Amino acid sequence: MDSKNNSHKQTTFIALFFFIILLAWTIWQFHFNYMVSLYDTFFHSERIYEIRLAFQQHQLPSWVNFNSFFNTGQAINGMYPDITLWPFVFLTNFLTPIHQIIAIKALIAGLGFIVTFLSINKRFDSRNAILAATIFTLSGSVLKDLVNEMQTGTALVMIFAFPIFFTLKEAIESEKIDPPLIIKTALFMFWVIGSHLLSAVVITIVAGIFLIINTIIKKNYLAWLNLIIAAGLTVILCAPILYRLMKISQTGLLSPFGLGHVDSLSLWQIFWTSRWNTKSTISWLSIILLLIVIFKFNRQKLRQLLPWLSVEIVLILLSSNIVPWNLLGKLPIINNFQNAAWRFAPFLGIIPIILILINFSSKTARKIFFGVTILSYLMAGYTGFQAQYHKTAKLPVITQNSTTPTGLNGYAKVTSSGITSDTLSRTLIPDYAPNSVPLAKGTNGLSLDPRIVYLINGHLGVTKGREIPLKHNSTNVNSITLTADNVPKGKITLPVYGYNSLIYQIKLNGQRIKASRSSEGFITIHSNKNLQHATYQITQIQPKMYRPLLWMSTVLLIVLIGLLTIPKIKKARQL
Repeated sequence: MDSKNNSHKQTTFIALFFFIILLAWTIWQFHFNYMVSLYDTFFHSERIYEIRLAFQQHQLPSWVNFNSFFNTGQAINGMYPDITLWPFVFLTNFLTPIHQIIAIKALIAGLGFIVTFLSINKRFDSRNAILAATIFTLSGSVLKDLVNEMQTGTALVMIFAFPIFFTLKEAIESEKIDPPLIIKTALFMFWVIGSHLLSAVVITIVAGIFLIINTIIKKNYLAWLNLIIAAGLTVILCAPILYRLMKISQTGLLSPFGLGHVDSLSLWQIFWTSRWNTKSTISWLSIILLLIVIFKFNRQKLRQLLPWLSVEIVLILLSSNIVPWNLLGKLPIINNFQNAAWRFAPFLGIIPIILILINFSSKTARKIFFGVTILSYLMAGYTGFQAQYHKTAKLPVITQNSTTPTGLNGYAKVTSSGITSDTLSRTLIPDYAPNSVPLAKGTNGLSLDPRIVYLINGHLGVTKGREIPLKHNSTNVNSITLTADNVPKGKITLPVYGYNSLIYQIKLNGQRIKASRSSEGFITIHSNKNLQHATYQITQIQPKMYRPLLWMSTVLLIVLIGLLTIPKIKKARQL
């Protein structure tokens, strides 16, 4: 009894210590009133900002970005799954925009810690589970999202990384129709698709490989039935997301850069370029744990270890150039991978922890994890200070008044008023713009044509005779209002994208008018007279089908969660 109480106390202490450190980091970040930002951090910050505005106005998040990404009405939020992000934005909407983003990063890390602990605790010793959750959160992909480059999609997926892998293993090995297992699989895949579509493709590829192998070896076909039913439920749960994607895509869209070309690393690079906090290679922590397992390999547990070892090997191979990505990159969906390691390597930190738990006794695993936990705190602290202070002293502080561009791969200290600044060149991108928008030659789809960049960056309308400066003075999430002076009669092309498959309501000086789309994908308006002052209001109206699909998905989600939890609650009450 005393031993059990001590175990509980130790588990509680380790968890409290973690959350105290996480809270301290959050407060420390808050006091700067800016966030050191790089690469995709700018992109995801603007996505969050758009969702923030929608909730402040008691509306659903818009499909097109009128208040971010240079106010072009680009379908970033519509094409990027974000439903799992909504609760985090809603809960933190009382904060300033930059503090909100910092808080969301901390909440994702904290929730990931809790879920990882609960998942491992169901299968292994509680103290080992809490230590495993600590080292997983303070290393690899999770740590990088927390203190370096923020990529909210994959960060949200990693919250449920362990239960996803455990559940899919059960599903692949299942030998009977298992309704609870079907529901769990559907719920987890809904979370993945609602967070990051390509991660769902990655998980499906890995699971598919082992499903086929297991079927060949064991001649077990019921696993297929379980997974097919789960896939059907997942499709229904994801109906609002899939509908949104299909509706916008009907216009014909530009793809993210590198379409059809998938880069990859050599096996040597995956290990040699490793870091403690990494998403595109294997982390130092994973290498340490793998080496411990290899040198102290328990042959008596080979049957338990082999499936997990196989998963790690497959993930490493799929991250590398051993797989012929130059050929596979021509296939639909996979042709959007850009870099194989970006897609598969974030999951490399999961299996080594499981291997330690299986390979060693609880007592030995605890000793290993305890030592690695101390190392994790030290390395996470070092990484956090490096991210905040290393070569950041001269970085520009971006506010609403900033005028100096940051450059495509530049770093910056972004404040609340600077999240949607026009100086952030990283957010002037072709992704999901109409496919008639010209691209810069020789950039493999990375950049827009210089003429288009000039018009968007300068917020310029184009008439037959000249370019006209436009002012953006609206913060309504579903519309944009542009004003101009001395506009000649005839056509004016506005720097706002028009999607043929979406519904727009367009007004000129308060009067509804019809509009067309230019050959470059922009909305064009015609006036029969010269205008001393012109006010253009463009509103994107969400399809009527979207809201019912959201309700259907929400009700089904609640029902499925209820079907899983109610029997467990009843069972617990009987004990």
